[in-house]
Amino acid sequence: MLKELRCSVFRQPVIVFHPGLNIILGDDDAKNSIGKSSALMAIDFAHGGNSLLQDKSGAMRVMGPHRYEFAFVFRGQTYRFSRSTDSPDTVNICDESYGIRDSVGAGEFRNTLKTLYSLDTCEGLFRSLVSPFARIWGKGGLDVDAPFAADPAEAGGIAIGRLVDLFGYSAKTAAAKKTVEDQKARRGLIKKAMDEKIIPGINKSQYKANLRDLGENAQRLDELKQSFGGGLSVYDTIFDDRLKALHLGKTDLLSLKGELHGKIRRLEREISGITPRLAANISLVAEFFPTVNVEKLAKVESFHQKIGSIVKKQLKNELEEARKQEHIFAEEIRRIEEEIQSGLKGKGMPDDIFSRILGLKEKTDRATVENEYYLKRADLDDAIVTSNARLEQIYSSIFLEIERDMNARLKSFNTVVYGAQRNSSELRIRSANSYTFSSPDDTGTGKSFAGLIGFDLGMLALTRLPYIIHDSVIYKNIEVAATRRILRILSATKKKQIFLAFDEAKKFGSQTEVLIQRFTVLKLSHADLLYQRDWRTK
Repeated sequence: MLKELRCSVFRQPVIVFHPGLNIILGDDDAKNSIGKSSALMAIDFAHGGNSLLQDKSGAMRVMGPHRYEFAFVFRGQTYRFSRSTDSPDTVNICDESYGIRDSVGAGEFRNTLKTLYSLDTCEGLFRSLVSPFARIWGKGGLDVDAPFAADPAEAGGIAIGRLVDLFGYSAKTAAAKKTVEDQKARRGLIKKAMDEKIIPGINKSQYKANLRDLGENAQRLDELKQSFGGGLSVYDTIFDDRLKALHLGKTDLLSLKGELHGKIRRLEREISGITPRLAANISLVAEFFPTVNVEKLAKVESFHQKIGSIVKKQLKNELEEARKQEHIFAEEIRRIEEEIQSGLKGKGMPDDIFSRILGLKEKTDRATVENEYYLKRADLDDAIVTSNARLEQIYSSIFLEIERDMNARLKSFNTVVYGAQRNSSELRIRSANSYTFSSPDDTGTGKSFAGLIGFDLGMLALTRLPYIIHDSVIYKNIEVAATRRILRILSATKKKQIFLAFDEAKKFGSQTEVLIQRFTVLKLSHADLLYQRDWRTK
């Protein structure tokens, strides 16, 4: 927990905190611009926040850069730090006199707080977990309809994920989420590989057309085989190792020559400007598609990386080399064709029959490979649907548990504050991406803000959320009698911390005023501001 906060430009140099309720108290005239919200911003700054740096109060503009020193106590051990407004990305580790012993980055400091606050089992970052519950004027968190959203533009799925995390249910979803994420990553990999022409990509219509072609080609091959009986059939000749190797070598060279031709065209277009290209991850492709030509893939990847980094002069040099290579491929293809012709004549086989049969065989092989990849992609799509359904089932049970526990707390809070006859606020989680928080048939401003307070108290009681920060604006529209009861509930918190800005204590009666004074850690007024200088008037 936060034990103390110091700043050399404060009128009260040291603010000492304790477990439970800590009140920053304003005067009875509810004066603004005396430093209540700024004090809460400084508390948030000590917890790794950055909203103070927006300087909406004008403190940095008038006072200049200044340093905040703060101490936490966890399990009997004190940890002291300091952080300056002019170097907020560095947090100093301090000794008992706040002399600097070492320094760490703000990110590492937040990770330390996450550990110290026993939030290590949560998936989210420390600030993502706690920031929505620091409800300060000028920072955010004041949307009564979105009590656990970090900001109004945040997607519902992220906010719900935070809630699941704080309730300690992340472990239940972790394995199922990882399965879906891995499957989606592989599906994305397939798409990238298909876009790059590393593996063949076809749609359902092409898949069905391939099935028809496979049947027809198998029949034609069988007919050709049957029509050539005798000592050396055409079908057998197809599998002459040497002829087959020559023909396949020619096919590969033609493919490479085609790719090289495309590369030449791209280089010619890109001489006037470099256009980085997307390429699939080689190791993942090789893992998912063990038969893929990894060497070819590596060449494609290498080419794309070069395109993204070389300058025009290098492009021109590569274009010249590519044209030379294209000529070499053409000469090699011509030589192989001559060797094939010679081999066929030695066996007494017409070249056109050889080409027909091998052509059918190549089409059959290509259609088979294309359909295999189509089925792999289709199987992966089906697996993602199944995994998502399984994850939704897990989420549904979790949501029911969260709703049950939170709504029970909200109902109990509402009964104490307003009585059983008034409707309490309700949390309804519709899906992993959608939720509502409202008070049915009772949507007044005061009732809505009271529901927000009840929600935060429920979070303190039900989850590992370590503290909440409430600005006085939250309490302005709540009925006096209801506020009295809320303050009594807040004062009953013992283990975790509540930082509350409040004013107009006398308005709530002598008993409540005594309670407020008992929990006040800093008193501000028109004459006693947070900071040493007053810049409200000229």
